[in-house]
Amino acid sequence: MKKINKQKLFIMGIAILTLVLLVLFLKNTIIEIIKLEIHGDHDGVKNVLDGQGIFGYITVVLVEGLQMVVVFISAEFIQISAGMSYPWYIAMPLCSAGIFFGATIIYLLCNMTSFDDSMFKGSSKKLEEYTRRSNNVMLIMYVLFVSPIIPFGAICYYGAKSKISYKRYIFTCLTATIPSIFTSIFLGRVITFTIVHNIPIWILILSIIGIMLLLIVVAGIVLSKTMFKGSHKTPNSILYGFLLKCYRFLVKRKIKFKLDDFDKYNINEPFILLTNHPSGYDMFFATEMVYPHRFSFIVNNYYFKYRPLKWILTSFGVIPKKLFTPDMKTIKGTLKSIKNGFPVFMCPEGRLGLDGTNYYIAKETGKFVKQLKQPIVICTINGAYISKPKWRKKRYKSKVEMNINKVITKEEVSNLSSDEINQLINENIAYNEFNYIKEKKLIFKNKHKAEGLENVLYYCPCCHQEFTLNTKGNKIACDNCGFELTIQNDYHFNDNEYNISTIHDWYELIKEYERENIKKGINLSCNVKIKKFNIENKKLNEEGYGVCTLTNDMFNYSGNLNVKEFTHDIINLRALAFSCGEEFECYYNNELYYFYPEYNKKQCVKWALIVDELIKGAEIDE
Repeated sequence: MKKINKQKLFIMGIAILTLVLLVLFLKNTIIEIIKLEIHGDHDGVKNVLDGQGIFGYITVVLVEGLQMVVVFISAEFIQISAGMSYPWYIAMPLCSAGIFFGATIIYLLCNMTSFDDSMFKGSSKKLEEYTRRSNNVMLIMYVLFVSPIIPFGAICYYGAKSKISYKRYIFTCLTATIPSIFTSIFLGRVITFTIVHNIPIWILILSIIGIMLLLIVVAGIVLSKTMFKGSHKTPNSILYGFLLKCYRFLVKRKIKFKLDDFDKYNINEPFILLTNHPSGYDMFFATEMVYPHRFSFIVNNYYFKYRPLKWILTSFGVIPKKLFTPDMKTIKGTLKSIKNGFPVFMCPEGRLGLDGTNYYIAKETGKFVKQLKQPIVICTINGAYISKPKWRKKRYKSKVEMNINKVITKEEVSNLSSDEINQLINENIAYNEFNYIKEKKLIFKNKHKAEGLENVLYYCPCCHQEFTLNTKGNKIACDNCGFELTIQNDYHFNDNEYNISTIHDWYELIKEYERENIKKGINLSCNVKIKKFNIENKKLNEEGYGVCTLTNDMFNYSGNLNVKEFTHDIINLRALAFSCGEEFECYYNNELYYFYPEYNKKQCVKWALIVDELIKGAEIDE
């Protein structure tokens, strides 16, 4: 214990010394040089550098070297500063001398003392992922030095602890860091040029972004051609880790999450993870919970129609799925992923939750997961719906919990019927967001909680009219009769005579209303603008106009596309996916049709709800 404390004190001391030297260099050298450069006093600049003399050179070398030892101070600070202070032909050798100095100290620490670098846990975890892909230490070091992901010091600690000789080690450190040093020095010259010539700051920002993107692209190409060779189109792709970091950055700004301890279940073979689908971030929560396991995600085939996105998704093994349509490609992709040792993630509802509770899963789900012959992990996510429900454009801060409710072993999967598996899935993805809020006593003080709900809650319980509701702030009100409710800070409505406490309560009331209409007979008709997407060949996409019709028995489209008309029996339609206040959609002959109502776009949810209720009734009759 004492040894660890001494090591920490040693690192802290070096860190303080490094920061002091860096501050002095910034204050006495860079700031003075910039002031003189702005006034065009080149003689003054020369005098400042001459005044610093060898102290300036030594400072660059010391800071460059010592920051490597402490790992968590970025090398770019001193490299950019050197580029701002000295010509490149002086700055480059100084930074390289610092690399030599720091790398040598690290080598001596690791090979001549009992130094323990486990205190740098963050960098160590990153290195574990890369180093297990190759036994060539020098190659790994070259790739990591080019990548702007891992600190120089962490790479040096890794190399110093390996069995390569000091000569090979130091040669690798000096040569592999040249591209990064040159880039930072060039950036320093750009910053100086921008300040001296009073160039707009946005040009500087674009320059920095451009350089960083270039580094990332170069690093990605090098990594994919070396350590990640053979990982393309699988979850082991370098893109998987990169996109996970991007998701972390986006999600953590708005969401605090608590995830179940996956390790306690001791699942070491490929598994199928199923969860409810309250938000667009559900894949991220699942990934964080099981990491370092890497999922093959089953994702809506729609996203593969965009070429750049298709390339990205394909690059890390995402499996496309045509929603509510039999898809052999999905089955083959899933079986291949499991054969290659990857777990599979899917949301069996097939669509985002609408009212803070779950949809029932498609009846084919049980048969599908049973034939995979792998353990099934069933979870619920609570809190994500309130952060960004399907019907609202804004995302709010929220606390999210993901819990594992049921693990079905491989043996149990074999012994259970498809219907029994369906029942277990439905039971264990079930959630009620509003009960969760009440139980956790969560408070949401946002001022626009209701906006967008008019595209879901389309029936007024007071005057019994449709599509007369509108929202503003936290209120939803009927334009016809003046009925009004307010979403309070606990996401429950104010007291009312209709006993509507939550969005779910109101939506259930609408379902009951539509069930009565179904008994009388449904006959909906809607003029629509149509977009037909061919996922494999965008040249076959079409746009036009037509009419959609819905009855108790069928959904029909007729229009002016090449396919003039088609009909789906309700039981075969399975569901009508939709976007709130925009469109509803379905597949026909493996092509995806989007229908945009020409008037009253609020009606999209009505079409989808009625189809759900018709299918539910048909399945009960079976």
